[in-house]
Amino acid sequence: MGIELIVAGVIVGILVGATGMGAGSLMAPVLITFFNVPALSVVGTDLLYSGASKAVGAWRHRTLDTVNTQLAWWMASGSIPASLVGIAVLHRLAIAEGTTIQNDVRYGIGVALMAVAAAVAIRTFVTVRGLWDARLLPADGELTSRHRVIAVAIGVVFGFVFGLTSVGAGAFFGMALILLFPLSAKRVVGTDLYHGALVTIPAAVASYFLLPHLELLNVLYLMLGSTPGILIGSQLAAALPERALRGSLATVLALSALKTLGAF
Repeated sequence: MGIELIVAGVIVGILVGATGMGAGSLMAPVLITFFNVPALSVVGTDLLYSGASKAVGAWRHRTLDTVNTQLAWWMASGSIPASLVGIAVLHRLAIAEGTTIQNDVRYGIGVALMAVAAAVAIRTFVTVRGLWDARLLPADGELTSRHRVIAVAIGVVFGFVFGLTSVGAGAFFGMALILLFPLSAKRVVGTDLYHGALVTIPAAVASYFLLPHLELLNVLYLMLGSTPGILIGSQLAAALPERALRGSLATVLALSALKTLGAF
C-alpha cells in the first residue's frame, strides 16, 4: 500500500501547492474510500498529514513573498483554540459512543465535503468587487479593525468544524480570504496555506495524543509523495488556468462527498 499512498500524496500535493486547498478535503475521502481507513482514524491521520504538507507549502509561499502574515495570524488566533476544542469534543464522543461514532464521523466528513465543494465553486466563480469580472479582483490593501474582528470570528467558526472533521481548512478559510479581505489572487493562495499550517500543526499534535489508531507510517508515505507535489504545485500556481483547476476540484470534492456518504 506504500506506493499507492505515495502516488496519492503526489496528486494531492500538487493541488495543495497550486490552489492553497485540498490536503484535508481530498485526503480524507481518499483514505476512507480507497484505503478503507476507519473514519475516526482518518481525522487524526489526515490532520498529521495536512500539518506536515501545509508546513512545506507555507514555507515555499513565504519565500515567494505571497503571504499576508498579519492576516494569517489574526485568523489563527481564533482558529487554533477552536480547532483544539473540536478535537477534544471528538475525543469525548469517541469515549462515550465507542465504535458507533465511526458512522457519525463518516457522515460528518461527507457533509463537510459537500460544503467545501460549494465553497470551492463560490471561490472559483464569484469575487466581491466585481462579481463576475475577473479583471476586478481585489488588490492587496491594509487591514482595518473590522477586518481583524472578522478574521478572528471566521477562525473560531471554521476552526471548530476543522478540528471535528479534519476537512475544510483550505476551502472554508480560502473562500473567506477571497470574499472578505483586500488580497490579490496570489496572496490568497499563500495566506491560505500559511494560515493552514498555523492551525493544522497544533491540531495534529493534539490529535496524536487524543485520537486512536493513527498510522504514522501512512503519514510518512503520504509526505514522501506530497512534498515534491506541493513544490511543483507552488511553481505552477501562477501558470495554471485557476478557474478550470478549481472548477475541477469542486467537482471532485462533490463526488468524494457523495461516495463518502454512500450515495454510490
